[in-house]
Amino acid sequence: MKMSKNEINKQLNIVSSLINDGEFDDALNILNSLENQNPNNSYIQFNKVGLLIDIGYGLRDKKMIENAIGEGEYNLKGIKDKKYLAIMNYNLANGYLSLFNLIERNRIYAFAKSDNLQKSKSKFRDTVKIFNNYDNEFKKQVLVNYGNCLDTIGRTLEALYVYDKALKLDKNFSMAVGNRAQALAFFADISGEYRGAMYLEAYQELKSVINNEDIISIGGISAKKSFEGQLKEIESMFKDKSVLDKKIEHPEYDKLGLSKFEKFYIDFCVKEKLFLNFHIHKDNCESSIVDPIFISLIIDINDNKTFYRLSKYINQIKEDYAVARLLLVQSQYRIEELDSISKRTTLINTLDYSQFNLYVGLLKSAFKEACDILDKIAFFINDYFCLGLPERRIYFTSIWEKDNEIRIEILESDNISLYALYDIYKDIKSNYYKKIKDIRNAITHRKLVVYDSVLTNWDTKEDKVNIGYDTFLNESLNVFQLVKSAIIYLINFVNIEENKKRGNGLVAPMIADDSQFL
Repeated sequence: MKMSKNEINKQLNIVSSLINDGEFDDALNILNSLENQNPNNSYIQFNKVGLLIDIGYGLRDKKMIENAIGEGEYNLKGIKDKKYLAIMNYNLANGYLSLFNLIERNRIYAFAKSDNLQKSKSKFRDTVKIFNNYDNEFKKQVLVNYGNCLDTIGRTLEALYVYDKALKLDKNFSMAVGNRAQALAFFADISGEYRGAMYLEAYQELKSVINNEDIISIGGISAKKSFEGQLKEIESMFKDKSVLDKKIEHPEYDKLGLSKFEKFYIDFCVKEKLFLNFHIHKDNCESSIVDPIFISLIIDINDNKTFYRLSKYINQIKEDYAVARLLLVQSQYRIEELDSISKRTTLINTLDYSQFNLYVGLLKSAFKEACDILDKIAFFINDYFCLGLPERRIYFTSIWEKDNEIRIEILESDNISLYALYDIYKDIKSNYYKKIKDIRNAITHRKLVVYDSVLTNWDTKEDKVNIGYDTFLNESLNVFQLVKSAIIYLINFVNIEENKKRGNGLVAPMIADDSQFL
């Protein structure tokens, strides 16, 4: 006799509980029995994909995961309901990530060359696009796992942003708190004077959730073991264990003496996370509103050229970013002086609610200036690795591959932050950033017409030369988040490379002058 949907659900919940408890053989037996009792039941067939992926990973059974993915990909073609489509994409994303972790993670160059990682990232993004019909329970889990995927690829700063989105849905979600803490620990070693504070914050966040039941019920035994391992690692760094429970103070930045514009500038940049620093755990203190990050090189004591030569690239990148950021903020700051200056230029009202004025022009310039920074990152990498590309051929999209294969210098670096930059290139190549590319090309080579978002419906349309203002502003903020991440990955890539040179010899510090000619 066939079982009711409620009875089937009870059995599926038992399977899930057994998986979380690490009882994978028992979970598989009950799932197989359930399927045998209810042959060709579409509800069971739909749910078993995700369950078999989890069981296969627990049993270290590559074939089981691959078969589940194959079945899921086949079923995906016939799903029209966005709700079910989101679940299947999510299960497949987890499946590809599980395959990577099971069979590729320890392989040489896997992080740069894995198709499974790319497929996982793509499926998570497909899920995020359509998961709004679901409740927060599902959405926060999707975001955490998507963040885990980005973190695995090396795009840890962007992973932090995704964890923060999950925490906005539920500030007490243990998996988001724990994974965010582990990402903070990654940045701690490269954060200079903030190193201790970031490790302490990561430790305290992990400590706050380590005994929560939802770690095992959602992440399983492996998640708890991972968090426990990170706790022990941080504990081993501190001789005085009492420090671990010390409350960390982050005094809010001082607004006294700031002009109206400077206050607006800082508040806007804090809100949108636009400052370049590793003080990424708190946004509203003095240390978080400056751009101190820079490369550190280990060079021969008689080499007076290399550091300054490479510093000019970083100076240009940071200067361009600071100027682009200023243009972005100015585009949002309405004052009579700029109104008056804008009116000195004759611009025709075309009677269709399109907007041409100084503020829109500032936003267009900010967008373009930010995009151009990626090419300057390419120039730095070409010089640093002595790739030998002629200047006329250096673009962010031209340096990574040779004869359609990743360049050997990039591949053999075994540098996770360089792989993160390579992954950004792969996203550009795959047209994930097509909207950004279209906007940049329109601004640079043709025209971009920006329309009032209240009075028109251009925000809902796809067009290469016409766009709603709200969409344009959102895409501009996306560009800045991407470029900021790329700059930080660049700095960290250099730091990782230079640390390989340390050896056991004495490294004497060199003081660099950072005064500006103002």
